[in-house]
Amino acid sequence: MKTKTSLLIVYLASSGLASNNIFAQENATQATTDAFPEESVEAVDDSDPIIPAEFISKPVYSNIELGIGYVADDAYFFGRYNGLQTEGAYLVGDIDAEGFNENGRFWRVRGTNLGLESRYLRLEGGKQGKHKFFLEWDEQPNYKNNTVVTPFSGVGTDNLTLPSGFDLGPPVSTLNPFELQTKRERIKAGAGFVMKQRWLFDIDFSHENKQGVDAVGGTIASGTTQLVQRVNTSLLPEPIDQDTDLVNATLTYAGDKGQVDLAYHASFFNNSYASLNWQDPFNPTTGAGSMALAPDNEFQQLSLTGGYTFPHKTRLTGVASMGRMTQNQKFQPYAIGGSTSALPSESLDAEVWLLNGLLKLSSRPLSKLRLNAELRYEERDNQTPVQTYSYVILDSTAGGAVENNPYSYKNNRLNLDANYRFNAIASLRGGYKYNAMERSKFNAGRENTDENTLFAKLKLKPHSTVDLDLYGEASSRDGNEFDQPGYQNPLMRKYNLADRDRTKAGALINVMATEKLYLGARADYYEDDYTDTQIGLTEASQPTVTFDFSYVPVNNLTTYGYYTWENIQSSQNGNDVTSGSGPGSAIPTTGPWQADYDDTFNTVGIGGKWSDLGKWDLGADLVYSKAIGHIDMKHEDPAIAVDQFPDNKTEMVSIKLWTDYNYSKHWVYKLGYWYEEYLADNWAVDGLEPYDPTVVARTLLLGNTTMDYEVRVFTVSASYKFQ
Repeated sequence: MKTKTSLLIVYLASSGLASNNIFAQENATQATTDAFPEESVEAVDDSDPIIPAEFISKPVYSNIELGIGYVADDAYFFGRYNGLQTEGAYLVGDIDAEGFNENGRFWRVRGTNLGLESRYLRLEGGKQGKHKFFLEWDEQPNYKNNTVVTPFSGVGTDNLTLPSGFDLGPPVSTLNPFELQTKRERIKAGAGFVMKQRWLFDIDFSHENKQGVDAVGGTIASGTTQLVQRVNTSLLPEPIDQDTDLVNATLTYAGDKGQVDLAYHASFFNNSYASLNWQDPFNPTTGAGSMALAPDNEFQQLSLTGGYTFPHKTRLTGVASMGRMTQNQKFQPYAIGGSTSALPSESLDAEVWLLNGLLKLSSRPLSKLRLNAELRYEERDNQTPVQTYSYVILDSTAGGAVENNPYSYKNNRLNLDANYRFNAIASLRGGYKYNAMERSKFNAGRENTDENTLFAKLKLKPHSTVDLDLYGEASSRDGNEFDQPGYQNPLMRKYNLADRDRTKAGALINVMATEKLYLGARADYYEDDYTDTQIGLTEASQPTVTFDFSYVPVNNLTTYGYYTWENIQSSQNGNDVTSGSGPGSAIPTTGPWQADYDDTFNTVGIGGKWSDLGKWDLGADLVYSKAIGHIDMKHEDPAIAVDQFPDNKTEMVSIKLWTDYNYSKHWVYKLGYWYEEYLADNWAVDGLEPYDPTVVARTLLLGNTTMDYEVRVFTVSASYKFQ
């Protein structure tokens, strides 16, 4: 007879072999990993053989939906992630089917948006207690903007050229429209096997390809003025053709009181384009530039995870991992033209080792008291060789020598917390956190920072229908003395390194006012005070308030609504004054200034569902959101007038209506309507020509505009369900 342990192992494997998240990371230029789960591994009980409810023998279940949709308007930005960017018809296709027999064999099919570029399909099957396999395919578009233009030919390649007789203007003599868009396609496969009663092995592979055109900034030095380098800047169409391969393998042993996992993770990134070359629009006859693009790289990691349950309700969990990142892409030359300086090596030969460790102890010494202690260690050891490089101001002029600065750090974290339940009405949780960061000497500004945090949370249930949570947190960060590099203002403080006092507080209340009415409210607030910063971010705050309800006025009618207000504020100090005899000393100064940022967001939603109206179900959902971004510029001298930035504004309204006609036990006919409108005012984009030296000097832009839209989507489909 199979034990509960072996059945649970298979169940965990079938549930966790792969993620269904189709929104994979956009930037795969560097592999990353998190070796630390937030929660410890629970103990595995090895008593009676229990089959999870999901695996109880049952007949085949299937729900297949097919139909047609129609987008009534072109709306490029609306279709950014869903593929509904152009007017026209599309296929509605979804499938959700599974089957299981008395022999323990099972299969599943999951598919969504099969008629769109955001399609997802997953097939899986196996035999309970023995093995499992899956095959997964998904696509994800990212349509950013179709109003962009460029004078360059060769969009989508690594060589951008200008037409003969090109005139920068303004206006620019030649402009070619193109689209900023990428598309990701991924295939993933994996399998899991129970090798023995307590042993499980699972493995999965994935290959992802990302293609399209993105935007990147390129600069070409054009000379010097007042000892400061002048540059010609162009926004360029960057070709995207990138491949990322991932491998994950895990060997698991589950015992009566403990579990051990040995895992291997690997990531391999390949960029088909090593560099991007372009003619200088400001000097098309002789000027040209070249820049390196995201380099090929690899990452591999081994990790060991274990947990053991001791007597007296005590659990110890540990994680240890070691990883290695490498990058050995061939260097680009210093310059296209006259500089003949030799590179110190053909490539960077980058090598970074990552070490991670975790110990977590959880115990319940008393029935009302739970204690947790957690110690984490993270180390990044950058062993990339330090070499001396020449930097080039102009192709014909070497600017001096500089060394690369490999960045390393060590991070130690300690978390202690206790949870005490006084009675059925009240419980209190509190604790202490400590975070010590030690950075390599190459990190400009500060090597060591320490942060201490105290927190508490009170949970109350004064009535059977009322839940109330109150929490507060206070932390303080400081460190050793700052050692700013010579090219930075000595008073400058990077916000992630600066001394900081942080305060958090919040409250949550849920009330079941009647059997038909639920009310909820939540308020959160945090405030950051950068206590020793004169130049840089000085303060920040963010209050948030949310109200929500659900109400059942009559049988079969459910309504809901919510409202959220959020306000993000921050202040930043700057100073254009420079001193000394180095570069920049001759630049005219304007003196100290301050910028106050104020962003406000309002979101309201309401909807409902009315079911069993004969054979009809009706539903509606309305969402309205508005955001305003304001910047207030001030000068230390009130007599000096300061130009103000216009406000940034966005508004969006979305209305979804649907109805289902339950024709029979198996057939459901569906109608859907989706209206959405998006309006935006963005001074950083709107009204800017590709080149206007009176607005932005020596900079060629893409001439893109805000992607306002108004779109309507209609769907008609039929769903067949059998069981």
